[in-house]
Amino acid sequence: MSARAAEGGSLIGMPSRLRPLVLVAVLVPALAGCTAPEPVTVPYTAGEVTLDVGQTLVVDFGEVNPSIGDGWAVTTAPDDAVLGEGDATYPDDGESAPGSGATLHYEFEAVGAGTTTIGFTYSYRGEEGDPEGRTEDPTPELTVTVED
Repeated sequence: MSARAAEGGSLIGMPSRLRPLVLVAVLVPALAGCTAPEPVTVPYTAGEVTLDVGQTLVVDFGEVNPSIGDGWAVTTAPDDAVLGEGDATYPDDGESAPGSGATLHYEFEAVGAGTTTIGFTYSYRGEEGDPEGRTEDPTPELTVTVED
């Protein structure tokens, strides 16, 4: 056994205590390219949007108050070869008082190249549409183009 090996060095001349630092220095930049793609957020009135396969489309409906029947629903589902099924999310859920409003998003995963349309309908106190003029467009459609 060489004197260097007996001192804890490797065969390539690097002390074993430095190996973890070298590993981190090599892996961190390599893994930086492995992060998930940024989501694409648009208001519900956008009309059209383009994103890449693997990205998440976030449709922002602003503040709603489900406790009084204020909300949005998907009325025209997207082509499932282009976008996954949408999920309603409340990103600030838990931060507001019970019975108060919260921000509503619908999120769709882009799964394949193509173009599809998503339709939404606003409802208030069980009535579809917007009898009280509470929204800019009570029946918006969003044309979504997904590219490879």
